[in-house]
Amino acid sequence: MRAGFVAVVGRTNVGKSTLVNGLVGEKVAIVTSKAQTTRNVIRGILNEPRGQMVFLDTPGLHKPKTRMNQAMVRLALESLEGVDAVLWVLNASESWRAEEERLAERIGHLGGPLVVALNQVDRIKDKAQLLPLMAGLSRRFHGAALYPLCALDPKDYPGLLDLLFPLLPEHEAIFPPELYTDQPERQLAAEVVREHVFLRTRQEVPHCVGVLVEAFDEPEEEGGKVVLHCAILVERDSQKPIIIGHGGQTLKAIGIAARKEIQQLLGCGVELRLFVKVRPDWRENASVLREMGLA
Repeated sequence: MRAGFVAVVGRTNVGKSTLVNGLVGEKVAIVTSKAQTTRNVIRGILNEPRGQMVFLDTPGLHKPKTRMNQAMVRLALESLEGVDAVLWVLNASESWRAEEERLAERIGHLGGPLVVALNQVDRIKDKAQLLPLMAGLSRRFHGAALYPLCALDPKDYPGLLDLLFPLLPEHEAIFPPELYTDQPERQLAAEVVREHVFLRTRQEVPHCVGVLVEAFDEPEEEGGKVVLHCAILVERDSQKPIIIGHGGQTLKAIGIAARKEIQQLLGCGVELRLFVKVRPDWRENASVLREMGLA
């Protein structure tokens, strides 16, 4: 029996959350095509006969411009400390960037067990193009395992797990075997709402959208509904009508889709009420960031 923690790191939008969800077999983290979707360190728990592997899905490394983004990068780098192994996800179809170099230096200083997942190899027709990248990584990180994959393809998961499990210590399970994440229900609900905002709004809105759970009232009687009030935060008055939509249709669609998914997560009825609020510069507000677990 082995059990331990694996930090999943990489720059933003390289497929970390997609891979963690696939490995765990449950939707642990929201996934969209927007960069910087993951804002907190999210634990995904895999239980199988060999033991328990706890993945730390981290915010993607990027150049931070706000207090919130600074906190995201700090959380990602701090996640490398004290873990049993690091799973570094690279987009093999894109060029090396400054964020990769910063991460490479940090990983090099730590010197712990490392597996590099070369994602999106399905987009590379000539696989020989991977050889220079793999050779450079092998020279720089002696002993690191390199694993080309497609994060969306379940056939690639067993081979990756075969590389990771031997890196974990012999240990009893850290979490109860029925758990696949340790996120509080409030955080899960907020993330679901934020995901559906991302999926239904324009490109310029998501980065400045946040979701706060203002009320989470559990039913007093069996068979009752959870009453959930969520504030969707934007920074400018001009962004509010984008979230609401013509005649309130966008907000209504967000609410219907989010409520359905939250009901599945909680296993009970949900009454979801959404409010769009303008909070100028909320990404610089320490109290708001604390409520979101980012300060």
